Amino acid sequence: MGTTHRLPLATVAALLTSAAAARSAAAQTAPPAPPSPPAVPYGGGPAPTLPTMPATPADPSADPSAAAATAAPDAGTTATAGDAGSTPPREPQAGDFDAGGKVRLPSGPDEMGQFATFNWIAVDLKGRYYLTRTITLDGNAPLAVKKPDQLMTGEDPRMIGGMSVTLDARLPKMPFQPTTYQTDVDLVLTGAYAREGALLLGEKDFPLFTGGFQPGFTAGAQVKIKLSSLIDFATAPVFVYQSGATDALTAVQIPTSTIIGLGSVLKVSADLDVMTGDDYSFSGAAGGRIAAGGSITLKVGPIMAHAGAGVASLLTGGMYPTIGDSVYVDLDVKYVK
Repeated sequence: MGTTHRLPLATVAALLTSAAAARSAAAQTAPPAPPSPPAVPYGGGPAPTLPTMPATPADPSADPSAAAATAAPDAGTTATAGDAGSTPPREPQAGDFDAGGKVRLPSGPDEMGQFATFNWIAVDLKGRYYLTRTITLDGNAPLAVKKPDQLMTGEDPRMIGGMSVTLDARLPKMPFQPTTYQTDVDLVLTGAYAREGALLLGEKDFPLFTGGFQPGFTAGAQVKIKLSSLIDFATAPVFVYQSGATDALTAVQIPTSTIIGLGSVLKVSADLDVMTGDDYSFSGAAGGRIAAGGSITLKVGPIMAHAGAGVASLLTGGMYPTIGDSVYVDLDVKYVK
């Protein structure tokens, strides 16, 4: 049998008192426990910030200004070259006008009947006023600023050829107009008071202004057909009538142009004009002409410059003994607003 040792009660009490004192001293000297960190979701790291969702755009159909604000580009966005190139040229508006002059260097005879380019210098003063976007009034005053004093035929050329005013009105779309290409048709009516026979002259002819002033008019149409984004075709057939000292003068003029537009700055044109003499004669000996040439038009800001060259007649006889005698040059400068 083992022996059991019992501690006296006084000893047990002393031991308990000593242990309690030790725990109290440890509690007083130990630093305070740090506060518990907040709960961290997703297993650690800073709490993620949720993305801000964009506001739902307003219905454009309910507020037009909201649609405009939505479509407007940011103020700090830089426009690209493609955006700039896609801007269409400004259309003429009511109250706009063009004004300028065309200097023409046609081939014509001197006092001895010899044809040369600088024997004649013609200046056509031109102006255009837009009554509306599609209706204009065009004025023209042709001058022969350099000319022979007298021709071998006895004719006495004058400097002032007269003046004319043209009403050009765009017509609404007609059922007969082709739908394959964009087509514009203008009604063209001109009233003039000019030297006898001056209305039968074209812009490629030398300015032979003789005789007295006689009233006259032209009536016709101007047709423009857009064949493609680069190529346009234009023609302006007109009937010409002018009073005369003895008999009235009648003729037909059919100018045509094929125009290649390289943007809104540069245009290149090939021209072919058919002009009859008096009494609708197509014979060269009776004053008929077929003019052929080309031109370049350049627009820089409000200034539009035009240069052309060619022959005034492919038919010999009448005004021009040979085709070489009909070579012309013209220069045109206008202020466009």
